[in-house]
Amino acid sequence: MSALNMHVVMEHGPDVLRTLWQVTWQGALCALAVWALTRLLPRLPASVRTTLWWFVALKCLVGLCAPGPVRLPLLPAPEASVAVVRTAAPAVPLGEPTPVVRAPEPPKTRTDWRPLLLMGALVVWLGGIAWQGRELLRGLVQLRRLRREARPLENASLHQAAEVLGRELGLQRVPPLLVSEHAPSPLAIGLLRPEVILPRRALETLSPLEQRMALAHELAHVKRGDLWLGWVPALAQVALFFHPLVRRACREYALAREEACDAAALQATGAGPREYGRLLLVFGVARAPAAAAAPGAATHLAALKRRIAMLEHAGTDSKHRSRWLHWTLGGLALVALVPFQVVARETPTATPTATPTAPRAALAPSTATPSSEPVKPTLPTPVQAPAALPRLALAAPPVPPKPPAPPSVAAAHEEMDDMFAYVLLRSSNDATMAGSTRDLRRARALAGNGPLPVLYLRQDEQEYLVRDAATLKAFESTFAPVEEIGKKQSELGEKMSGLGEKMSELGGKMGELGGKQGEVGGRMGELGGKQGALGAKMGEIGRKQAELDRAQDRYEQEHGKESPELAQQIEQLEREEDALDKQMDEIGQQMDEIGREMDKYGAPMDELGREMEKYSAPMEEYGEQMEALGEQMEKAHREAQTKARALLDDAVRKGTAEPVKR
Repeated sequence: MSALNMHVVMEHGPDVLRTLWQVTWQGALCALAVWALTRLLPRLPASVRTTLWWFVALKCLVGLCAPGPVRLPLLPAPEASVAVVRTAAPAVPLGEPTPVVRAPEPPKTRTDWRPLLLMGALVVWLGGIAWQGRELLRGLVQLRRLRREARPLENASLHQAAEVLGRELGLQRVPPLLVSEHAPSPLAIGLLRPEVILPRRALETLSPLEQRMALAHELAHVKRGDLWLGWVPALAQVALFFHPLVRRACREYALAREEACDAAALQATGAGPREYGRLLLVFGVARAPAAAAAPGAATHLAALKRRIAMLEHAGTDSKHRSRWLHWTLGGLALVALVPFQVVARETPTATPTATPTAPRAALAPSTATPSSEPVKPTLPTPVQAPAALPRLALAAPPVPPKPPAPPSVAAAHEEMDDMFAYVLLRSSNDATMAGSTRDLRRARALAGNGPLPVLYLRQDEQEYLVRDAATLKAFESTFAPVEEIGKKQSELGEKMSGLGEKMSELGGKMGELGGKQGEVGGRMGELGGKQGALGAKMGEIGRKQAELDRAQDRYEQEHGKESPELAQQIEQLEREEDALDKQMDEIGQQMDEIGREMDKYGAPMDELGREMEKYSAPMEEYGEQMEALGEQMEKAHREAQTKARALLDDAVRKGTAEPVKR
């Protein structure tokens, strides 16, 4: 991946996934609200339920395309805090020791897998869209084949019935009627020029009343605008293919839409529920092409049972009540359509107050060799557990913290001019001190080859040496709790380091799998692009065919026969369309193979994610323990410093501290 592509992914990828997450939970919230409303009011008209489920799908699409959510300040405002402006800290008061510690080793550089995982998540999402779009495109191809082989219906009684039903339903223009040998059930197709395709077996086996009911149902689809509106749930299901509630909303929309058309057909024909139920049993188990998601129906047995049960209540609600419900619930749905983000209310910032910077906190003494440059230590931050996400949104593995180095002695600043300092020399390489490197060198020089341990003390330009065993023992015991806490921090840091290494290894494996998924998704996206190009060509051919068909109809009306030239052009377009169909099938087979390859990586990725979660919980627990130990360390060190200062002052007063003659 080039540096430019990586930069683009890191710049825009998080915003895309953040928008996707926002659409996911808000779409789920709306779907659950509509589901609860339909359960609370089971007698809602089918047309109202269709509108509600359609708005759920529309909200998902609007959320994906909207420039930004509306911020709703509904959360309580955070507590007002005083803004602090730090100024230079005053010198350390006389007699206040300032121990420092050695700078910890710089952490090892680790590979940043976040860009790769982010790219993998985006590619998986786009690959899933390409896969779902392929199914939709395949259904369109099937519909085009049905339309191409369909012929105008030569049945005057049905044409007359269509005119009557069209006026009854309020259609300004009745769509042409076609007949097909291969259509599984009656279909209404066409966005610009709607047409109704009837299966030939329906004309041969159905009674005139049943034919009128089937025709009324398809005309109701045209009247309601389902051929256009149905694309909103279809596209929402493609974009959010991983969302179970969105898929459920699309299924509920399709079923409610069919129920609404059933009710309209009953009212238009005046037929009884029993006769219409028999018609549903004839066509109810026939499955239309997938692309009829725009005009088609849910055809499984459970949906068929619901449609038959609905017939008992069809038409019982008045038009006035239905219109009132449409306006009320439609208005609420429009309000919910706007993408939103719940934020905290703003709090005015308090007047800044200048405060001096606090002196550096003293840390625990321990044993080590002094270093040359002091660095203020910090406590490790607890590691947050990685969030569990869908497969398409792979979370970056957390970077384990460097285990805290045990507190140890180090040098202070060379220019340090504190009037109080001490150095406890246990051996040539073991010391506890609060002062500068000059004090450490002075203590070693004064100790010479004499017995150790020895305590060097500098106060008010006067130097002392303490060799009294009782004073030295009391001084050692003063810092014993601090050293004990330091050991616990070191042990806990080693445990965190071990878990961090394992999590880093898992992150590397997840990144490797994500890279493979990204590669497969790229190939899938490339094939999806080819399918899209073929679909555009087929659409252009379909447009030309429609123009030639209209020209042929006009020629037949004027001359009473077909035009040979137009017929030849139509045949040529059909041959071109057949060639495109063959290419589309070949690409579909390749897409199937790539889909199986993509599934092969899904199970290992899920397993690695579960292992990562297994390590995340103890890592978070260790982080909390480390934070608690840090607080204990600060408290213990303050107490030890107070006791040590009093002990050293007492040694000076008692004379157990020997003055050093200059």
